[in-house]
Amino acid sequence: MAIYAMSDIHGFIEPFEEALTHVDLSDGTSRLILLGDYCDRGPASLDVYRRIMGLQEEFPGQVIALRGNHEEMLLEYIDIAPVDLGFTQGWILADVNLKTAQSFLGEDAFAEVKHLLMRRKFEDAYLLTTDYMKTRHADVIRWIRRLPYYYETEFNQVFCHAGIDEEAGDLWRIGTPKEYFTSMSPYYTGKHFEFDVIAGHISTEFVSEIPGYHDIWFDGASHYYIDGQTVTSGRIPVLKYDEATGTYSGPGL
Repeated sequence: MAIYAMSDIHGFIEPFEEALTHVDLSDGTSRLILLGDYCDRGPASLDVYRRIMGLQEEFPGQVIALRGNHEEMLLEYIDIAPVDLGFTQGWILADVNLKTAQSFLGEDAFAEVKHLLMRRKFEDAYLLTTDYMKTRHADVIRWIRRLPYYYETEFNQVFCHAGIDEEAGDLWRIGTPKEYFTSMSPYYTGKHFEFDVIAGHISTEFVSEIPGYHDIWFDGASHYYIDGQTVTSGRIPVLKYDEATGTYSGPGL
């Protein structure tokens, strides 16, 4: 039995498929934990979401998907802008080259969005996009809304997108603000905690301070970082935990 983890797929379906070749869920008990940020940057955000949803149907109870800050942002764009249309400028800036919007829209709808943007009708472009997402892909949006913030195992492990408030001690479950789970910086790197904390969000190149490093990074204390910066590296590192031996393995370890 094993626990596998990966993070920050960011709309890159081919690296995701390659990473899945290193995951074996055939025993019916092993688990795959995905740590969020499935959308933005890459060209296939919708395909990634639907692939994960399909995996959960294929392996009931074995595939756990958590939310990242980019899932939070996507929901904000859908929910906030209709009542605050000034927010549309933020949507355009955040969805670089409109990759996420394009993945959700049909060819004709995306062409209309580009036409509206060229005419600087930002609000109309935004509303067309989000209306399309909410009507044509309502199942995906519902699924995103239900994503949990963390997953705790029986092996003293906490999986989350970014981190937890370790200063809260054994009250971390209720003491960690939601934004910490999805957006906090690696404040506790190098410090021991009662759980192993496995997170993405911050690239391992940044947290390790090793230029060009895109493998898994362990801080020598209680923290494993697994965001290999797919947009740069073209791959997604897979962390594996062997339940029998209590050991971790994966690229860089």
